[in-house]
Amino acid sequence: METRRKKLIWVSPWGYTEGWLLCAGLLITGLLLQLTIGGLSSGALSWPINIIFATTFTVALVIGWVFFKKNNMINWLSRVPAAITSIVFVTFLVLIMGFTLQVDSENPVWVQKLGLSNMTNSWPFLFGIVFFLAALGMATLKRITPFKGRNIGFFLNHAGLYIAILAGIAGAPDLKRLTMELHHDSIVWVSMDRQGHLYEMPLAMQLVSFNMEEYNPKVAIIESRTGRIVPEGLKDIFEISKGNVGSILDWQVEVKEFYSLSGRFGERFEPVMDWGAAPAALMKVTDPDGNITEGWITCGSFMYPHQLLELDDNLSLAMTIPQASHYSSDVIIYTEDGDVIETRIEVNKPVSAQGWKLYQYSYDDRFGRYSSTSIIEAIRDPWLPVVYTGIFMLIAGSVYLMTLGKAPENQEGDLS
Repeated sequence: METRRKKLIWVSPWGYTEGWLLCAGLLITGLLLQLTIGGLSSGALSWPINIIFATTFTVALVIGWVFFKKNNMINWLSRVPAAITSIVFVTFLVLIMGFTLQVDSENPVWVQKLGLSNMTNSWPFLFGIVFFLAALGMATLKRITPFKGRNIGFFLNHAGLYIAILAGIAGAPDLKRLTMELHHDSIVWVSMDRQGHLYEMPLAMQLVSFNMEEYNPKVAIIESRTGRIVPEGLKDIFEISKGNVGSILDWQVEVKEFYSLSGRFGERFEPVMDWGAAPAALMKVTDPDGNITEGWITCGSFMYPHQLLELDDNLSLAMTIPQASHYSSDVIIYTEDGDVIETRIEVNKPVSAQGWKLYQYSYDDRFGRYSSTSIIEAIRDPWLPVVYTGIFMLIAGSVYLMTLGKAPENQEGDLS
């Protein structure tokens, strides 16, 4: 009876065993480098190193496939075992990143030493991504010829994924997220990153006006001494609007009058448009025994103190601080080209200038709608068009495979 001989490791054709051993070798090597020379600098792949790396890596894959496709390593990278093991390796690293606090000095020393708290700048992560991209690139090149039928969709799909991931990794160091703090009638051309480093911008901005719309405040019963809302939670809080009636605990609450902007005049409030005006409401409260209490409440502002309506020795009726529903800034942008742009910057409606996307980010919440400070976030990601190109190729390939693709003859080991 003929016995089947066990396949030797590192003998053609390579399979899953070689893949797992390669993953283990890359992980051990990465951890040793992490322990000896430390992790990668966040700017290690910044321009122009990233474009050199991306181009050289891609050209090396093409040359390897064109001239050395019969090599064990090159041939194996284009097959299913390399794809599966590389995906598992990267997934394992991503899971570690998900379960470990990233860039957190409170992590144990050994976690920081191994790079587990800054995974994207670690050697194991770099090796994992390179392994995955090499397998993806070789599998893509293998299906270029013949360029017809499902091979077209396969190429678009996998080449798009390759471009999107490579551009995303290589372009990450060039992504800039900066903030500019604008004040009325002053021109600002300096921005700041999250570490507090200052940068001179290729544009300047001047704040003309800060605009805010607010939701109506809500009414709540609080403990007079501690200010704690009772009962805990928001289920018994309702919006203040003239005529609204609600029940909190066993108290019946009615809004008799409401002014979104008001000022105090003696014992009453009247609508005003003054700087610092605050919302106020005349409330009618009926206790469980039918006793009625009426009075004004306001959340106050930096100009006016808050006012409560006392219900008993322990509880009072209070107005919550209104939440912003929308805010924006009217600004003037001055560019290096001499352009002067008057525009409005909103939270979800950025303005483009000099290659930067400008978003409404924040404001001085101490003053709310009266803030004289507006914080604009400036984002620049020069690699984003390349990432989008890859994504559109991936989508086009998927659509092609679903609608127009014609299946070619089966090819052993293909990633179909």
